[in-house]
Amino acid sequence: MENNFNNLSDLLIEAGEELSLPSHSYRQKGADVRETKVDKVLSHKTGKKEGLYLTITPNAHTTPTTLSEVLINSFKKLLRECGVADGKILVVGLGNENVIVDALGNEVIKRVRAGGKTFTLSAIAPKVADITGIKSFDIVKAIVDHVKPSLVIAIDTLATGYLHRLGNCYQLTNAGICPGGGVDNPQTCLNKSTLSVPVVAIGVPLIISLGSILNDSSSQNARYMLTPRDVDSLVRNSAEVISKALNDVAL
Repeated sequence: MENNFNNLSDLLIEAGEELSLPSHSYRQKGADVRETKVDKVLSHKTGKKEGLYLTITPNAHTTPTTLSEVLINSFKKLLRECGVADGKILVVGLGNENVIVDALGNEVIKRVRAGGKTFTLSAIAPKVADITGIKSFDIVKAIVDHVKPSLVIAIDTLATGYLHRLGNCYQLTNAGICPGGGVDNPQTCLNKSTLSVPVVAIGVPLIISLGSILNDSSSQNARYMLTPRDVDSLVRNSAEVISKALNDVAL
C-alpha cells in the first residue's frame, strides 16, 4: 500500500501558528474561518508555497448544509484568486479507496455530478501507484493535457501535527498539494507549475503521528500514524459536505 497522505495541514495550520504568518480570522454562518496569505517574500523566508490558505472550523451547531455554504464561499474566493470565472474544472480524488482514512478523495468523486452551467465538472480518482502501477501525478497530467481544464480541484486526506485539528476542520489552498508529504513519502506536487493550470486543494486532517501527540519527534514515535476511531463516518460526512459544495459551485 502506497502511503498517500500529504502535509497540506502543515502549510495551513502549523505554519500560521509556529511561524507567526499574518492571518485574518472571522466567523461565517457560525463557522470560524482563518485566512493566511503567503506572498513571495514570506514564501522565500519560510519555504512555504506561495498562495492563499483557508481553514474552516465548524462548531457543534454547524449543520452540513451550512458548512457546505461556507465551503462554497471559500471555493469562490480561491477561484477569484486564480482568475477563473468559468470553464472546465477537473476534480481529482487522491488517495486509496481500500484504506478508509485515505478514501476521502475517492468518496468525494463518487458524489460529484458531471456537467454544470457556470462550470463544467469532470471527475477522476487515479488511485495509488501500488494498484495501477502508474503515479497519480502522471495520470492527472495526461488528463489535464487532453481535457485542458481551466482549473484542477484536488481532494485528499491530510496529516496534522495538532490533535485538536484531527477531523475537526476543512483546509483549502490555491498553492497545490503534494501527496505523500505527511508521511515522509513525497510525490510530485500538483500545482500550477507542474500542471500548467491553477490547482485548488482541499482536505480534512484525519491522521496524526504518535510523535505529534506525545511531542516527541523520535523516529520510533514518528513511525506510528493514528486516526479517530470514527474515521469511517468522518470520511463519509466530509465527502458529502465537499461534494455538495462542488456541485453547487458548478450550477
